[in-house]
Amino acid sequence: MQPIQWCVITISFFLMSSSLPVLCSAKTVPILAVLSQIKGKVKAGTAKKMTEGINGKMLLRRHRVWTEKSGRATIYFYDGSEVRLFGATELTIGAKKSREARWMRYRLVLRSGSLWGHFVRGKNPVEIGGGGTRLQLSNAYLRFSKKKTGIDISVSSGMATVFNKVSSVKLLTGQRLYQVKQNEFLPQKVSLIPNQLKLRIEPSAPVFTGKEESIKLNLHFQVVRFGTDRPVDRPGPVHLKGNYYNLMIPDSIRLNADGKASTIIEAALPSTDDRTFEGTVTFHAIMDQSGYDDVQDGLLKVKLTNP
Repeated sequence: MQPIQWCVITISFFLMSSSLPVLCSAKTVPILAVLSQIKGKVKAGTAKKMTEGINGKMLLRRHRVWTEKSGRATIYFYDGSEVRLFGATELTIGAKKSREARWMRYRLVLRSGSLWGHFVRGKNPVEIGGGGTRLQLSNAYLRFSKKKTGIDISVSSGMATVFNKVSSVKLLTGQRLYQVKQNEFLPQKVSLIPNQLKLRIEPSAPVFTGKEESIKLNLHFQVVRFGTDRPVDRPGPVHLKGNYYNLMIPDSIRLNADGKASTIIEAALPSTDDRTFEGTVTFHAIMDQSGYDDVQDGLLKVKLTNP
């Protein structure tokens, strides 16, 4: 993510945090999230008034976000959770709060399409519904798709509890449900996610030198068979992010026909007054398109040494 995008999101959340208590106490619609990292055509707003989506647009309760076939968008929630919408997707955002207003639980409805999500809720799990299926989850990474052939759910990390009309099941890290219907017995449909996106970086132990204020890193991607690391031919777009503010990440990364790609990441020195950065950066890569529920996320932790 570019530094300017961080600025937009930070300002938006500052406005949200300053206005949220007032809005809640006045019994009006609270601000729940902010729209960011838009690609292609995206619309957002109420069901009766959808307008063009722009980076930094605040999303309220019962707002919808819609993406065209080639569109993408990320939704950042107030609690730190995030959702990535792929093409031809429509999502409704909602929330339920206690009578004492001590907690608020997000409720999302996937009306069509596919999404990836990272949910950090602890005691108050996020709820996601769509296609006769309901999920409860917290501290989890997952993909969720609503298709004519059924519902696809895959959990790359954490745990999600899935309910339909006749049964329920807990999906653990590396498990998925593939093309399930609302009347099927879910425990019999659980299987392993067969593939994974692997990341590798060069140099493996990067070091800032005294003469340069930044270093360039070669990041390599490869889809492999989970458990064997055998290369898998799966081309497609990749969405990459890192948890360090001084990274320059390309906006577009695409795996070739062999399921591999390489890109250059530039990491700058931390701010001189930054006493919180401990040197470890986590890269997180996902397949940035629907139809990849069989590919687990790619994670890589890198130690940046600043002598």
